[in-house]
Amino acid sequence: MKHWRLAIDDCRVRTSRESTIDEYSIVNLLLVLLISSLWLVEACGPRRPALLPVALPDLSRADEGVQKQARERYAALTARLGDSSVSAADLSLVFGELGMVLQAADFQDVAEPCYLNAQTLAPTDVRWPYYLAGLYKSKGDVGKAEAAYKRALDLRPDDLATLIWLGRLELDQGRPDDAEPLFTRALAQAPRTVAALAGLGRVAVARRDYAAAARHLEEALALDPDAESLHAPLAVAYRGLGQLEKAEPHQRQWRNRDVYVPDPLGEELDLLLESGLSYELRGVRAFEARDWDAAARFFRKGIALAKDNSPLTRSLHHKLGTALFLSGDSAAAEQQFEEVVRLAPADGIDESAAKAHYSLGVLREEKGQQADAVAHLTAAVKYQPNYVEAHLALADALRRGGRMQDALTHYQEAIRINPRSTPARLGTALALVGLHRYAAASDWLAEQMKRDPDRPEFALAAARLLAAAPDDRVRDGRTALAIAQKVFQQQKSTDVGEAMAMARAEMGDFDEAVRIQRDIMTAAEKAGLTTAVKRMAENLRKYERRLPCREPWPNDVPVVLSDSPVQADGVRRP
Repeated sequence: MKHWRLAIDDCRVRTSRESTIDEYSIVNLLLVLLISSLWLVEACGPRRPALLPVALPDLSRADEGVQKQARERYAALTARLGDSSVSAADLSLVFGELGMVLQAADFQDVAEPCYLNAQTLAPTDVRWPYYLAGLYKSKGDVGKAEAAYKRALDLRPDDLATLIWLGRLELDQGRPDDAEPLFTRALAQAPRTVAALAGLGRVAVARRDYAAAARHLEEALALDPDAESLHAPLAVAYRGLGQLEKAEPHQRQWRNRDVYVPDPLGEELDLLLESGLSYELRGVRAFEARDWDAAARFFRKGIALAKDNSPLTRSLHHKLGTALFLSGDSAAAEQQFEEVVRLAPADGIDESAAKAHYSLGVLREEKGQQADAVAHLTAAVKYQPNYVEAHLALADALRRGGRMQDALTHYQEAIRINPRSTPARLGTALALVGLHRYAAASDWLAEQMKRDPDRPEFALAAARLLAAAPDDRVRDGRTALAIAQKVFQQQKSTDVGEAMAMARAEMGDFDEAVRIQRDIMTAAEKAGLTTAVKRMAENLRKYERRLPCREPWPNDVPVVLSDSPVQADGVRRP
């Protein structure tokens, strides 16, 4: 600074000696002004860019934990705004973090200036245009959302979530040609991403390339069968191909359920709040890590923060019961399921109530409480009519209780909801046999074998029925043996062995039937299948007395062999 001051003094001397203002004087005067301005800049430091005003909204409708978070972050922002030594990057972070809390708590209008200020102060930080894009999208401002996503993509060109969200925006605006390269880039980043395949399927539908649409959407559903919203565009694709028989089942299976988008920044926002919903999401992440104890802790915290008797509260109680069951505390789990039932509305659709009744129904059936099991499972399908697993469990319970026609009704309802359901199609055959409609059961299984030749369940059921049906017109030991032997080439199991022994006995080859039956009983004993061994022993005694089997399978055999009282719902898988 000293040399600037000397220059100023020198100029003052020179100008004072001149009697008139000449060009030299003007130049010196301008030089004085320039040097003075530089001195002021150095003395005062760099000025912050103009920022938008930010104030807290009315937080009274937010959870107490959220109110505390917002006030603490606002206080931190106020303190830093009054401190001239705080860097632009640090101030940007404080603005952005306040915006995140406000956006997560659904105070969109107040979050917007926070993000805009953060973006002004740190223009290369991808978070702020990304969160702005989501905010604008939720407000329905498509133009601003698109511009913000494009800015985020300029900063991070390979970001999977940004590619997918922007592609969806382009599709929604009727621009499939602009959307396609975005989804293609996303799929190149992560080849098994369901959301990217779904996007390409929708692009193909928009272009009326129905073959490509069906291919992409079928692949997406194979990766994630829970992506039920994809059934509608897939039905459109099959109708466009003229394959109406394939279109109709997909139309029935449609549900308005979002396709999961891998989105780390979005998940950071979801998990930010001290709220019931945030702790539910934390618990779901613990489910993904199979940490049942941690999941239970998160769900308990969520219950403490959630409002009384809301859908979120019921969901948290059910998920807590699920975590407790998976950690081995079935009694405590049952208490949580009972709490959901107590809080459930008298009628209407309620997913948590349906799942709680389902869980209680399966637990009651395991205890031999048949009437209670049927009552809970009936309530499950009342609260969620499209709940395939509940229809199947109810059908099994009814069939084991001898109510074959009612069981058949629920198996067929499960097929109506999901025509691909193997347990429902297999259960239909078992119910028909229970109704002594052996020919109908045989025809049904033959149709399923033709439809799904690679599914051994239908072939084995057909072999057992042909070998042991009480109806002489249906039995055919040689065909039964041929079917069982074909399955045996691919799968060597006790189920296949039982079918082969049945067929041998029907053909009069009792010695071979006895040998096979003893072999499979030995294998079952080694595997610890005590109940199965006792059942197999009954058929062994028949073969030893040179009598064929006339019961294809016991009426109480379940078709949902992997059935569980709980489902770790909410967990999304790539």
